[in-house]
Amino acid sequence: MNDAKTVIKAKRLTKNVKIAEVAKAVKKSPTFVAAALTGNHRLTPEEAATVGKLLDLDQESTVSLSQFPVRADFPNMSDPFKYRLLEVIGVYGDALREMANEMFGDGIMSAIDFSLDMEKVKGSQGEDRCKITLNGKWLEYKTF
Repeated sequence: MNDAKTVIKAKRLTKNVKIAEVAKAVKKSPTFVAAALTGNHRLTPEEAATVGKLLDLDQESTVSLSQFPVRADFPNMSDPFKYRLLEVIGVYGDALREMANEMFGDGIMSAIDFSLDMEKVKGSQGEDRCKITLNGKWLEYKTF
């Protein structure tokens, strides 16, 4: 998938197609589609064919979009954006865990029954801000 990821990104950038446009074409969330284009989610064969036509992809790259992903490329500590997300978890992870336990009990937030959204919002001083929302089903640990 690594070669296909490179081809897909190059075609999308060459054709100047935004992720939101790809998402609209397959009727999926831009965040989900961005993950699919980078090999971390999969599209249905029909959705992959739609993306293939939109980006003028070769058959191999198109098919790669509907293959089961191997999610082993993380964490990439050299990418500043990913590093900062890991830093947020490092700084606030224990606090979030404590709050989650108080609110929901002993459990975890699902990353399978899950959605993630990113928005560009304006701050109180008019500055651009990145708002990320994680929305996962709460799964209680079972006792036995």
